Amino acid sequence: MSTGGSSGSPRADAKMVEDAQRALVAFSGVPAAAVSGEAGAETEIDLNDFMSLRRPQNIMSGISSGMQSVGKGVLGGAAALIAAPVVGARSEGLSGFAKGLGAGLCAAVALPVAGAAVGITQIARGAYNTPEAIMEANAGKRWDSHRRVWVAEDLVQESLRLSECSDDDILEKARERAKARGEAPGLEGALGGGGGAAVNGGGVASTEYYDALEVAPSATPAEIKRSYYLLARKLHPDKNPDDPEAHQKFQRIGEAYQVLSDESLRKKYDERGKDGLKDHAFVDPSAFFAMLFGSDQMEGLVGRLQLATLAAAGADLTKDERRLLQERRVGRLAVKLAAMLQGYVDAAGDEAKVKSFEGHIRAMADHLVAASYGDIMLHTIGFVYEKQSLEYQTDPVGGMGTWADLGFRANYARMEQMGKRMQSQFNALGAGMRVISTMRAADTEAKAAQGGGGDESAAEAAMAKRQKDVLNHVMEAIWNASALDIEATIRKVCDKVLHDFSVSKEVRGRRAKGLEIMGQIFQAVKAPEGKGDRMRDVEEAMRKAFMGAEEDGAESD
Repeated sequence: MSTGGSSGSPRADAKMVEDAQRALVAFSGVPAAAVSGEAGAETEIDLNDFMSLRRPQNIMSGISSGMQSVGKGVLGGAAALIAAPVVGARSEGLSGFAKGLGAGLCAAVALPVAGAAVGITQIARGAYNTPEAIMEANAGKRWDSHRRVWVAEDLVQESLRLSECSDDDILEKARERAKARGEAPGLEGALGGGGGAAVNGGGVASTEYYDALEVAPSATPAEIKRSYYLLARKLHPDKNPDDPEAHQKFQRIGEAYQVLSDESLRKKYDERGKDGLKDHAFVDPSAFFAMLFGSDQMEGLVGRLQLATLAAAGADLTKDERRLLQERRVGRLAVKLAAMLQGYVDAAGDEAKVKSFEGHIRAMADHLVAASYGDIMLHTIGFVYEKQSLEYQTDPVGGMGTWADLGFRANYARMEQMGKRMQSQFNALGAGMRVISTMRAADTEAKAAQGGGGDESAAEAAMAKRQKDVLNHVMEAIWNASALDIEATIRKVCDKVLHDFSVSKEVRGRRAKGLEIMGQIFQAVKAPEGKGDRMRDVEEAMRKAFMGAEEDGAESD
């Protein structure tokens, strides 16, 4: 990916930042070294931690950033005026109150003035950068909000960059940090699993699980975890598509890890083998998630959802690692989408080839719609595909459109997507509120049933209905959160594909038209008979995630 920008902008930006820093020093008395973070100085304050001095894209983002800095300065001054006397009084009594009041008054004056200085700087920087923004946007370049530069997307370079490392390398670092603290990574650690400090050094009733994880019965919890993660990476079904037993092998090590990573379960297993685990249900979280949202089949279109990434490594991922994983996800999907659209690009007006492309996409949709949540996922993906395509085809700035309609159609496509995002956010919030209210109602009914001495069977039936309602609302909230993730990701994917400088503008235009066709086909697809029941999807996912205990029992008889 190459970057582009005016050669004079960085120098001018640096000068303006220095002026803003000097203003903060002058008005607030903060040491210059603390503000600038110069080499060798003890950096006490990063100005960006309080007031944004990141490079604005244009005049509008400059005004937005400037107004935020002004607001932060006013709020900071007011907070200091209230807090400083209180803190001083607690530490030094009446004299401390007087000192705190003086400091608070100074801050109440200095911070709003400093905020205004930063605000003016940001507006000036935004105005200065506006001509460059117009030029780069018209050239089809994209604004990188993280690095604050204009970039020329290049999917050829993107594919090379993606090959330099793998997501597993990034996730493994997060897992290692968790293991260094003696915790299980990801969802397991968040739920309190994976603990246990005991080391089994004596004889055991069975070594099957130890053999599955390739460890000795005397292995420590850390050794068991390490071996499991190495084997999980090696035996994952996605990495062994030609092995018909891959899923069974992956489940087996997952089952072994669940037992041996839990202190109480490991003790039961060591004493009685599998007979000591008859009452325990084995859960395969990856299988549950894959079944629930059809992620295995949909991965080529949406990648690994952020919920799945959090389940894999959770809070142990740093902010930069989460951003890098998302960037890699978008890059992979863009390369795949461009490859899918190549069938339409190569058609070049050949009606037979166009029909063949449409037939291929329709067959893909008919296959994917059978997955759990397949229909609404395809509808969500198709909506973004179509609107992003229409936006590019009608956008006079960086797209294929003209100013004949003053950019109205492109803006309308943007507004439609914004409305869809707001609807998903509102739906997720509403589902969360319904979860809380339903749980409260269930709790109230349970207490009434316990104290009223009424019909127990009727109370149990009511409670079962409430539990089902709660699960329904929980799944609704999870889906809407995933829908927001999918929409945001697919928009960035389409941006990369439609602004790819490794191909000509003509090819990008044909990609846009092919993307529109894909979006329309995906939105028109309907779920097969019997696949519209979301709770049935959940129950099926849970059945498969719990490793078919009944089937296993039948096989052993």
